[in-house]
Amino acid sequence: MRRSSLLVILVLTLVATLALPASAARGPEYVFDPDAPLRGGPVSVIEAAGVETVVGEIAGAGFVGQRPEGEAWNGELVVWAHGYRGEGERLYVDPPPAREWLLDQGYAWIASSYRRNSYDPGVGVLDTKNVTQRATQLWGKPDRTYLAGVSMGGHVTASAIERFPKLYDGALPACGVMGDVELFDYFLDYNLGAAAYAGLDAATLTYPDADWVGDEVVEIKQALSNYDLVGAPSTAWAFDGVLGPALLNATGQDFKSFVEVRSGGERGPIFDVAWDFWHAVGDGDFFFALGEGDGTIAGRSGIVAQNSDTDYAEYGDEFAFLNDEILRVEAANRVRRSKGMQPAPIIQGDPGIPVLTIHTIGDLFVPIEMQRIYADRVAANGASDLLVQRAIRDVNHCTFSAAEWQQSYTDLFDWVETGVRPEGEDLLGDISSATLGCAWTNPTTGGIRSLLPGC
Repeated sequence: MRRSSLLVILVLTLVATLALPASAARGPEYVFDPDAPLRGGPVSVIEAAGVETVVGEIAGAGFVGQRPEGEAWNGELVVWAHGYRGEGERLYVDPPPAREWLLDQGYAWIASSYRRNSYDPGVGVLDTKNVTQRATQLWGKPDRTYLAGVSMGGHVTASAIERFPKLYDGALPACGVMGDVELFDYFLDYNLGAAAYAGLDAATLTYPDADWVGDEVVEIKQALSNYDLVGAPSTAWAFDGVLGPALLNATGQDFKSFVEVRSGGERGPIFDVAWDFWHAVGDGDFFFALGEGDGTIAGRSGIVAQNSDTDYAEYGDEFAFLNDEILRVEAANRVRRSKGMQPAPIIQGDPGIPVLTIHTIGDLFVPIEMQRIYADRVAANGASDLLVQRAIRDVNHCTFSAAEWQQSYTDLFDWVETGVRPEGEDLLGDISSATLGCAWTNPTTGGIRSLLPGC
């Protein structure tokens, strides 16, 4: 089946770098190479005249940092928290987006590899705290310190500012897992919701299970599709041509509507593009593959996702039938109710400092629902004046332009320095507006964005 080369490149990159594991093995031998500490290898790839570069290791986690030399440093620091990067044994550091621009503006930056890979934001919080303190040891106490991060790094960021409030003055979590373990509830609802719409008996499901995709998912696809899947490409149930019309039957369309609401709310044509894009990933099995394994994360015991307490009628009357049809799963108490750091710290929504978030509207991997959950928790703590949220018109995960990063940094810096809260959007309200994100998206076209309705 023919697809545009652009789409193929985006999909292959996404699958190679972002797919979460169903479960992670314990005890790999993680290695940080100080001679090649960056994703791209030696630090020579980022060294520049007039910039001091430092490399080191703390408690098994590597770090890299840079600071403008002499009076060129404005005395302020950006700490970077990276996202999930698979289950490999090599540890490496990612510089923050717009690194050169930050240095040109006079800001120093520092980032940790974390001491282990896998989805382990608790370890990320500790290692990010460590590297923040190391920057002070190396360069002296900054006038202001900002914490920024993407994806799992957004989870790290939102948790770290609550647990170590004296270390940071402002935060920029982007495309972040701001709803912590509720992200895994969303993956659960996608899989078990699909089974319920397909009419599979909940009592017979083997979920989570290593054979989920090869067994029940085949039945699910057939039940939700107009297409005879026997001998056909597995993508046919959801894809036809280059981002063409989906081949879902009426029941499949109802399931698609459930995923739209469950992932954040009605988003019109942007969601249609998002659905097609994400269902080209992994032969249409990207989200189903998240249901394989034993339901744990970071190699630690205890199922992380649950829907045992979910009232599906709260998403809309048309979804109330799921209360009786869907398989119910209950997470381990030590995962859901623990006040500790492992395996995934719970975000309370009490930031204490200015927080500016950005999130792509059609991200279905870490959906914009994460921002709604965070905004709700912040509001419950009476801290909404410390939160500004912005939507970016894209459907991929963490695909922000250089201009969007620079505007976000600048507006956060100005907010902290002047006390004047910048503008944002009400992501707790109706997000179906055709102009959602227009004010913050730059550019609005190019790549996958060209398929979205104009502003």
